[in-house]
Amino acid sequence: MRLTSLSIANHSRVTDFRIDVRRHLVLVGTNESGKSSILRCLDLVLGKSTADLYATVTAADIREPQLPFTIAVELENDGMHTCMRFEAALDADGETVHISRTMGDDGHVVTAADLARIGWVYLSDSFPSNRETQHEIVDELLETVQLEQEEAVFEAVADQYARLLHSSPALLALRKRIADALTSALPMRCNPNNLMFVPGSKLNRNPFSDVHLQLRMHGKQRGLWEQSGGLRSIYTVALYDLLDEHVHIVGVDEPETHLHPTSQRNLARLLKEGASQKILATHSPDIIGEFEPDQIVVVRANGGVVQPRRDFLSEDDKLLLHMWVRDRLEPLTAEHVIVVEGVTDRALVEHCANVTGRNLDAHGVVLLEAGGCREMPAWQRVFGEHGFRVPLTQLVDEDAQGDLAHQYHVRAGELESKLVFVSHVDLEAEYIRALGVDLAYEALSQSNLFRPAETKSLRTARQQGTLNERMLADFCRMRANKTRAVLAVLPRISAKRARRIDSVQRLLTSVIGLA
Repeated sequence: MRLTSLSIANHSRVTDFRIDVRRHLVLVGTNESGKSSILRCLDLVLGKSTADLYATVTAADIREPQLPFTIAVELENDGMHTCMRFEAALDADGETVHISRTMGDDGHVVTAADLARIGWVYLSDSFPSNRETQHEIVDELLETVQLEQEEAVFEAVADQYARLLHSSPALLALRKRIADALTSALPMRCNPNNLMFVPGSKLNRNPFSDVHLQLRMHGKQRGLWEQSGGLRSIYTVALYDLLDEHVHIVGVDEPETHLHPTSQRNLARLLKEGASQKILATHSPDIIGEFEPDQIVVVRANGGVVQPRRDFLSEDDKLLLHMWVRDRLEPLTAEHVIVVEGVTDRALVEHCANVTGRNLDAHGVVLLEAGGCREMPAWQRVFGEHGFRVPLTQLVDEDAQGDLAHQYHVRAGELESKLVFVSHVDLEAEYIRALGVDLAYEALSQSNLFRPAETKSLRTARQQGTLNERMLADFCRMRANKTRAVLAVLPRISAKRARRIDSVQRLLTSVIGLA
């Protein structure tokens, strides 16, 4: 069973939308954007009992009182497609909610048996601490075990119960499956001999009544749910994937809670590779980076939803996306993205924005380094009309404008129409020009970032009266000097001088306005 599409209309917390659900679905967005609301909507249509629906849905969930709040999903199972529809409408009193949930073309009312066949599980943001749910997982796993003749032995020989729990071939096989699942999620090998089923205080007709699962770790044996909150979340996901005959779709809200980044990456691989389909809401770049780009859906601050086109990136573009998303998630949820060639360009643009009173964060603007002008078109694809649809502005050196003009099908002088700004020669030449020879030389020669021997050529030219802007720019753009040079001059770039760096000033004015 797989979820293949989702649409929501007239919900109070998100705008109307329809999206395709691919192998997995990863929802990203700022706080209060509506990610969790989408997961809860799925729980309404796929999971909750009728009684729970009436206890959960209120008039506050309906945006326009005169219209119904609807959720529609399409499910696929072995090539067969089924539609399910949830509808909540207000009575004339504006408070009483009438709810219906149907499936199929004939409007069949969804039953508990229908929900069981779908196999939806919803793990809310509090799931690591929900011990009742966690014990239910172990109970369900035990129910899948076929003891056959062993069951009679368990019932007849109560004094051998503990030994049988540990030596049973069926349970050993289960412990091995659990150990393999935990090993894939933890930065260590889990030995099945360190897992043991412990009998409860009383034996009844069910040989597994009150059986608990314990794990030996770091020389200590404790119940699986007595571990830290972060590890409990990993165990929960790992165990649900073992219930693949019963659990087909798992919704998880913020699975990264309480987890170290390394554990987040382990969990992400577990989520991605498990048998069940995962519907996630997350803030974790480490988790997002493990999934295919076209499985990511961005929920904007206004509740709007953006889904990229299927296979909108090449394999090389995907590698590029994975590289930066693990470090920075903000570009996906930004109001505007500025892409520059390298880290020195980024430092200069950030400084100029700050000293001229243009707070990039306040305007929802995120700066990215492309790693070179050749990567610029890839960023256009990532954030363009087939991607995540974030307004994009680029800054490049003069030597790149011909190639970019060709790729964007415009003349070199028309690149700004594509929001591509070009530095006159490069940013080194522009900031040296803005500072002037004397101030630039002073900043470089007095900086502790350079040894006197490194600035000797500048000092000699200065003494001979031949030092000029070109020589200083050449010195600053040398590979060994590039980063240190911009760090040395930044304290000397005031608001007045920042406005003289022409390409940066035009870019910031275009994105933010005058300051």
